[in-house]
Amino acid sequence: FLKNLIEPMVLSFQPDIGNIINGPHWRTYRSLFHQVWVAAAYKGAEQCDDNFVPVVSRLSNIVSWGRALHGLKLRGNGIKIGGIALMGFSRPAYSLPTCQLLPASIPSVLLMILAIKVNSYHKYINSEVAICTLRCKDFFHVELTEDYAVEACDRMPGRQSYRLLSALRVLKSRISNLLTTISKNRHLLADQFYQVLLIDELIYLQSALKSLNKEVQLSFNEIYHNHTIEEWRYRHLRPLINLINDFHWHMINTRIIVQP
Repeated sequence: FLKNLIEPMVLSFQPDIGNIINGPHWRTYRSLFHQVWVAAAYKGAEQCDDNFVPVVSRLSNIVSWGRALHGLKLRGNGIKIGGIALMGFSRPAYSLPTCQLLPASIPSVLLMILAIKVNSYHKYINSEVAICTLRCKDFFHVELTEDYAVEACDRMPGRQSYRLLSALRVLKSRISNLLTTISKNRHLLADQFYQVLLIDELIYLQSALKSLNKEVQLSFNEIYHNHTIEEWRYRHLRPLINLINDFHWHMINTRIIVQP
């Protein structure tokens, strides 16, 4: 009876799905259903507070699925696979804000489509995706590490939103470096010249965050509802803006005395 109504889908988003494919449940699927589907995720499967997708773990997952299904086919165990579904999660739970935004996941989904086709990935996969998918030779550049860089061309969908997310990542790094430098050079905080340098940096960060905040509203409107945009800004931009504004106020209004 179930064979005529249901086709189950097996979900696993781990880089290695060997423990899933070798389980005894496949025999049950074979006896109950005409075919089984499997699913991988191109975004939202982990690091759900990040704006960018960890491409290496996503590629490892889809390649692992492809090789495992090829092994099932070779063994001839009678299980028919309907296909591989690529899933994208916008938030890890309904109560949590949007993560790994769609524009930042476009490189991931394109790489995974090609990885399914060739059942592998390598250092030249970026140019193959560019040529085969959008016929744009300089579409993007991908380094297969957890921290990857993408250079968008004018054909990349959502390129403006991607540019803003990249700018935010740079600003976060700059703020982190600033705080680390201050922590290591507390003895210089009483120096007037050093204070001027810090204030100049804080003014720059204030201006950059303010500009980014305005641009995000305009760019994200192409994809997301205002409520989702405000939710994202509250999570990712407002804490940085408040931090820099408070720091700037204290630098201007507080007399700094460093004990010898």
